[in-house]
Amino acid sequence: MTQITTTELPQNLQTLFIEVERTRTPLTVIHEGKPLVIIYPATTQASRPTFGVMKGSGEILGDLIAPVAEPWEVLQ
Repeated sequence: MTQITTTELPQNLQTLFIEVERTRTPLTVIHEGKPLVIIYPATTQASRPTFGVMKGSGEILGDLIAPVAEPWEVLQ
């Protein structure tokens, strides 16, 4: 993990961002000897298809068309 102090940061910021993106390694910014912030490269999430995401995840446990054998409590 690369480290840099806050005094060196303004002069090299754009170069450091490009380096973090290229190498995919985080950058730690040090202030008064303590880690202040860690800069991680951005990750892109693969887009999921809108339709068909739940395909194959359901299960039919009985007859969907036959009438209900017992009356529902709500309908009484």
